[in-house]
Order: sequence, then C-alpha cells, then structure tokens
Amino acid sequence: MKPIGTYQTHQVFWFDYDQFQLEQLPTKNWVCLATSDIDPNDEKFEKFVRHSIDSKILEFKGHGKFGEKLHDLFDETMTQMEIVENHEPISVMTTWHNDETLADTFWDCFFATCLPETADLDNISIICTDLKGNDRTSELKKILDRFEGGWIPE
Repeated sequence: MKPIGTYQTHQVFWFDYDQFQLEQLPTKNWVCLATSDIDPNDEKFEKFVRHSIDSKILEFKGHGKFGEKLHDLFDETMTQMEIVENHEPISVMTTWHNDETLADTFWDCFFATCLPETADLDNISIICTDLKGNDRTSELKKILDRFEGGWIPE
C-alpha cells in the first residue's frame, strides 16, 4: 500500500487493486473507499470482501458507476457468510455513492457515523482503491489539500 496523507488523525493509503496483495490491508480499524467504473461481479472482488471482513473493516463505501453494485455485492457476501457459513455476526456498514463526486465520498470516510462501539476513533485508517486499476493517489492528495484548506461538501 502507498501512503497518501493524513487528515483528522486518519491515515490514508492507496491499495493497488491490480497488484491485489491482500496481506497489505490493515488487520483492524479501517474504512474502505472503493470506486469502480467496471462491473465488479467476479471472484476477485468476493475475495477482497471476505478478506476485508476477516481484517475487521469498519465501513465500506462503493463509489462510481458501479458504486451501488459494489455495496450490494459486499452485503450479499456478508449475508452468505452469516447465514450459510455460520460466521459470527458481521457489523460492517456499507453505502453507495453513484452520483457523488470522489471528493464528496472521500469526505464521508472521515466522518463515518455508523461505526461499531469497538472502533478506535483516533486510529482509523482509510484505504482507497479503484477496481479498474487507475492510480488515483495524486487526485486524492489534491482533495486532502482542499480538506486542509477548509473545503466541505455542499
């Protein structure tokens, strides 16, 4: 993973979805912003979801043309794990952001409101990725600069 910056005590990292090195993901206390303009309905995304759940993800945000589908697939995998596979209850909030800008959705990562009581609010990492393989680190760095300058969504 590549560090992008810090805002509101939260460290932000870029996860290269093409490299798909799941062991790089945090093992607890993290939020994911995944954007996709390609259909994510494949085994690779399911592996990502299952690993994320096992790695104590707190919240998942689907963004882009397929943001709602990302959210739906994440929820379907959670349900499969709990109901069919008898996994312990999973408390990951998922949201979709099809018609919002990347900046607006990124902002939401820092002010997540549905975190479990076990979340360490001062030590949350934000992991960003693009399922199409686009590297958006420079774009996200510019957005972080806007946040530091006082920008907030309308």
